[in-house]
Amino acid sequence: MTFEIVQIIQEFANGGGSERVAWDLAFAFCQLGQANSVVTSKASPDHAAGTTLRPAAPWLARIPKRGFFRYIGRLLVMPAFTIAANFAPLPHRNRVLISHGDSFIGDILVVHAVNAENLRLKRQAGQWSWMLNPIHAWVALRDRIMIGGLRYRRYVAVSQRVKQELMDHYRVPPERISVIPNGIDLTRFKPDPEARRTVRADFGIPEEARLMVFVSHEFHRKGLAAVIEAMAHRQDDRLWLLVVGSDNPEPYRRMAGALADRIVFAGERRDMEKIYPAADAFVLPTTYETFSLVCMEAMACGVPVLATRVGGIEEYLEDGVNGYRIERDGADIARKLERVFDGTGEAARLAEGAKQTAARYGWDEISRTYLTLARDVLAEKEA
Repeated sequence: MTFEIVQIIQEFANGGGSERVAWDLAFAFCQLGQANSVVTSKASPDHAAGTTLRPAAPWLARIPKRGFFRYIGRLLVMPAFTIAANFAPLPHRNRVLISHGDSFIGDILVVHAVNAENLRLKRQAGQWSWMLNPIHAWVALRDRIMIGGLRYRRYVAVSQRVKQELMDHYRVPPERISVIPNGIDLTRFKPDPEARRTVRADFGIPEEARLMVFVSHEFHRKGLAAVIEAMAHRQDDRLWLLVVGSDNPEPYRRMAGALADRIVFAGERRDMEKIYPAADAFVLPTTYETFSLVCMEAMACGVPVLATRVGGIEEYLEDGVNGYRIERDGADIARKLERVFDGTGEAARLAEGAKQTAARYGWDEISRTYLTLARDVLAEKEA
């Protein structure tokens, strides 16, 4: 039976986390010949030609969600789009709605993160600054309605850990949860020697440098301070750090002191497929993840990953195979970096292991799993 898959996502673009998942999934659906559309308020112009855009509150695209006023922007945009999505023009029949957490309507909810678990970990660690961020109040209410209210026929968890969190926090029945990991565009993210040379030259990073890359818009939560501490422990003049993300770099420049000359803050980038190949190691001592696209993208580019054992990362990061598990501690990160750069060929072996791991997460197979789930849901609706 011919039917249409409709994704619902506030921002439809090839950057970010859930935004990129929706974007890549739409491309994959087009390659499979599956009719698909996207309800969104902001879309990049270079989306797949076979994907139809269904605008909802497009004026929200003018409100910034990055930079100094990002919390205010998100507090306005997130609830407004969630409400506006209810009134978006949709096909009347033979449709399956896949929400990425930005609506109260849908047949399938893709759960990219369980905020309740994130906050539990912060409370456990004695971190309370999140209480000053009003977005958490909105997300708690939204998730209680979306997930706790069991409004969807199926829930997609991006890792086994997320599945358990859905059951623990919201009592979602396990038979209604499908575990489908995020996919990777293996044609976009791959080793690129030319990009390696170009990026290093553009940022003034020596060709012989041992370059770490850190990617996040939340420097504190993702552990940038621990990475800088690792540089201090290593005391290696060849060790450099490239930081990608829109968060405020000034506190970390001050913290780095004399090391600041070997730390480059690149800001937000839309060309990550060129940034990763420039690295010798990708480091992410984060407190909470569900899958971590950035880790998998780095692996696809042949970059060993050093990350904390949290969320979906623990399901694919193997010590001594494609990287190392680290603690959120500068001394531990420094020890793991020593293993990567031990001079015996360990870095090359880890790089090959990283590429082999990423090869299992191509969108070809992931999109087929989504398509099978959508067909099952459609059959249920019509039964």
